Amino acid sequence: MKLLKFFIYYILGIIGILCISTAPFIFRGEGLVDFGLYYDETIHIFKDFINQDNWAYQFRGEALNPFTFLWEPYKYSMTILVGALLLGFGVAVALAFITVLLPKPLVAGIKRLLGLFEAIPDLMMAFLLQFVVVLIYKQTGTIIIPFSTLGDDKIYAAPIVVLAILPLISLFRVILLLVEEEMVKHYVEFGLSKGLKQKTLVVTHVFRNIIKSTFYHSKLIVWGALSSLFVVEYMFNINGVSNFILEDFRAMVIASVLIMFFTPFYILYQGVELVTESGAHQIEELKPSSYFSVGSRKHGSWKKTLRSSLAEIGAHFKNRKFLFGFMIIALMLVISFGHSIINDVEVVNHGLVYDDEGNLLSTVPHPPSEYVILGSDFIGDDVLDQILAGAKYTILFAGLIAFFRVLFGFLLAIPYALFVPQSIKRGIERFVDGFHFMPLSLIATILLSPVLWGTTRGFEYTFSERLIVEVAVLSILVIPLVTVLFGNEMKLLMKQDYIKSAVVLGGSASHLLRQHLIPHLRSKVGIVFGQQFIQVLLIFIHLGLFNLFLGGTSVLIDNGMYLSPPHSVTYEWSGLISSAREAFMTGHYWIVIPVFIAFITLTIAMQFVVEGIQEVQQKRVGLYVDDRSLLKKIFSRKKKQSQTPANEKSLAPESFSFVKEDQKYII
Repeated sequence: MKLLKFFIYYILGIIGILCISTAPFIFRGEGLVDFGLYYDETIHIFKDFINQDNWAYQFRGEALNPFTFLWEPYKYSMTILVGALLLGFGVAVALAFITVLLPKPLVAGIKRLLGLFEAIPDLMMAFLLQFVVVLIYKQTGTIIIPFSTLGDDKIYAAPIVVLAILPLISLFRVILLLVEEEMVKHYVEFGLSKGLKQKTLVVTHVFRNIIKSTFYHSKLIVWGALSSLFVVEYMFNINGVSNFILEDFRAMVIASVLIMFFTPFYILYQGVELVTESGAHQIEELKPSSYFSVGSRKHGSWKKTLRSSLAEIGAHFKNRKFLFGFMIIALMLVISFGHSIINDVEVVNHGLVYDDEGNLLSTVPHPPSEYVILGSDFIGDDVLDQILAGAKYTILFAGLIAFFRVLFGFLLAIPYALFVPQSIKRGIERFVDGFHFMPLSLIATILLSPVLWGTTRGFEYTFSERLIVEVAVLSILVIPLVTVLFGNEMKLLMKQDYIKSAVVLGGSASHLLRQHLIPHLRSKVGIVFGQQFIQVLLIFIHLGLFNLFLGGTSVLIDNGMYLSPPHSVTYEWSGLISSAREAFMTGHYWIVIPVFIAFITLTIAMQFVVEGIQEVQQKRVGLYVDDRSLLKKIFSRKKKQSQTPANEKSLAPESFSFVKEDQKYII
């Protein structure tokens, strides 16, 4: 029976991939979207997929079987991906074990350092590695590590190291968070009181108890690594599978590549779930649809609800981290809008720059000077003006996409968690599993290319249509994942005793949502929004590398030759990313360094917002302790003790302890 379910869920994942592979046809028909054409092509690919003779990859005029032809580049890509995951996960576990044994103030510093590294885009990591290698080569004549391929050459070390950084940081942070939650449980206090060493307790109990949660968190980390793999292969000129899929956008090729990525990870994650699956999930679960009605009961006035919501928001603004991050983002927006309002021309184009005496100072691209503060790009557009003008588009649309992902994901999670039967729910989860193993950047590139890419005659879609399509695509691709995430959170809450009691006492669905589920998930919504915001920024960077910009890519082509580099019509920040490779290779670092700094600053600001939301929630449940307040209490206590007269005895907390054999455990 388990093997049958395993196979059925795999087929559901394949069906999800086939539906995604034909998505580009939505924008290739009549009007803005053509769902009729999408439906016809989806039926067509299902028929082709059943008939193996219709599987074809076009290469030099030949129609080849995509699974056979792409096998070698697929193995190359998977070697890099698996190597990076093993390296990143291995180092993360080792560092996490060492870190949990360190003092809390030191752990807080390590977290802050990790947050800084996490804010650095993977694209910049690749550039920095290449820059260091070139710099060492110029000084010593030795290439310490190959960072580019020629012909059939293959490199492994450089792409694996770069790709391992984000999984390392992400898993490290996940483990630390799970350990913190585990360390406050009663069995830990009981173990310490019985004389167990903290090291022994962490190894034998805490780490063992978080293995399952860590394993399932790793699925999202793998999903992020797949998108980064797509970019890393491009940056290191690797002939991996992503390089070949860009040469043939047909649905069968897209489906073949996604199935090849999906299959091994499905076997791993679903196989582990089947092996570790116990009878626990067979226990009769609370079925809300069987117990309570949808009708709502009489509740407090809207004024009371409004006051409660404002108090909730106010509590976050009292948190220093949240306030600091929010103010940074707000300041960026104010400056950007102010720049657009004050200046008649948002971005100044510099042709030739002369000094005050009329002497020619520079030609494009202009280096930073008193006349062009941050320099210009390859077509002469002022870099500072582009950053200021594009900030509002970058921030607002990243926020809008993240908002839609969270809003619709949460709304869809309500019926999913409360009314969908468990058997159907598991089928939906397996269908959505196919989305976990699709390189989001690659899919977004395939879908948005026909919409955002301009021609010499202009754009096929209006400016508003291009924005709507990009927001819709980048939102819809992730909504199923967010829905399942919130649905699982609600499912866990529904197992709590107080929820079951509320249902048995006749609580309606609206009452349950309003009084129990939403209050508990409110902070989770804010955290997920912040995480999605940062992820959207990363997708913007990836799309910018392939000249797909928010609002459209303006190009001038004559006889197949670019008259000028493609550039963004909105000047959003990824528009400067497109020239990153040329800028680093030619030594014009000023073109991309400022925009990377802008992205990093914005990401760190949002990290502060997310951490602030987490701390507010932790204070409510009694988990959060401000290290600064703790230190003040310690020093204040020491000061009081030093001022206590010698003949006056004081019972300090250190006076009480449990004694076991020759060891003393302070409480």
